[in-house]
Amino acid sequence: MTQARSAKKALADAGFSGDAVDVSKYGEHGTVGDNYKRDSHKVEGFFDRLFGDHKDDNRNYHRKDAAREVASRGTVVTVHTANMEKAKRAAAILDQYGAIDLDDRYNKYNNNSFNADENRKSLNQRYGNVDKEGTIEVLKEDVAIGKRDVNTGSISVRSHIVERPVEETLRLRTEEAYIERNKVDRPATGAEFKDQNITVKETSEEAVVQKKARVVEEIKVGKNVDTRTEKVRETARETEVDIVKNGEKNRKHETAKR
Repeated sequence: MTQARSAKKALADAGFSGDAVDVSKYGEHGTVGDNYKRDSHKVEGFFDRLFGDHKDDNRNYHRKDAAREVASRGTVVTVHTANMEKAKRAAAILDQYGAIDLDDRYNKYNNNSFNADENRKSLNQRYGNVDKEGTIEVLKEDVAIGKRDVNTGSISVRSHIVERPVEETLRLRTEEAYIERNKVDRPATGAEFKDQNITVKETSEEAVVQKKARVVEEIKVGKNVDTRTEKVRETARETEVDIVKNGEKNRKHETAKR
C-alpha cells in the first residue's frame, strides 16, 4: 500500500489530477471482503472494461480471473487518461513504483515460485527503496559581514620632574669701615670745641637666587583617523534540492527568509 500511495503522489506531481487516479484494495484471494466492498466494485468494473464480461471468450475470461487473483494480494492503481501519450507517461511512473505484470505474477503464484521478500529486494535494486520515507532538511547559511575595533598598538606620554645642577660664579663686594688716627701738631685756628659724630655704614653683597618657571614646549597627544576600503570574501553553504519528475530533473534553490 505504501508503494501505491507513493505512486499516486508521483502521478499527482506529474499533472494527473486526483479524479484521474484511483487506489483501491481488492477482496482477499479473489473474494470480496466486507471491508473492501466499495473498492472491490471499482476494481471489478475496471477488469470488466479491460477484459470484457463475456464468458464465451475463454482467453480473456481466464486473464480476468488471473487479474482478480493477483489484485487480491495487493493494491490496484488505475489511471484514466485522455490520450496514449499520457497513458505512456503514467505507465512509466507506475513502473518506477513497482507495477507488476499480471500474467507473470499469476503464473508464479500457481507454481509457488513467488517470493515476496525476493521480489521486494528486486524492486529496490531496480528503482531504489520506493517504500522509504524520510525528510530532507534544507539548510542555508547566512553570512553577516560587519566590522569591529581591534587593538593595534598605543602611544603613552608621561611627564615627571627631574633636577639639574646650575652653577654661576659671582664677584661679591664687601665694605668694611676702618679708623685711622694720625698725630698732628698745628694751631687750632678757628676751631672750637663741640660734639661731633661720624658714622660709616658697612655693606656687603651676597648671592641671591631667584627661580621663575616658563613654558618652553607643548606636547599634544591625539590620533589621526584614516579610512580604507577592504573587500571581504567568504563562502556560504546551502542545500540544493534536485527533484526528478518524469525522468526530468528540476533544480530547486531554497532561500531562507531573513
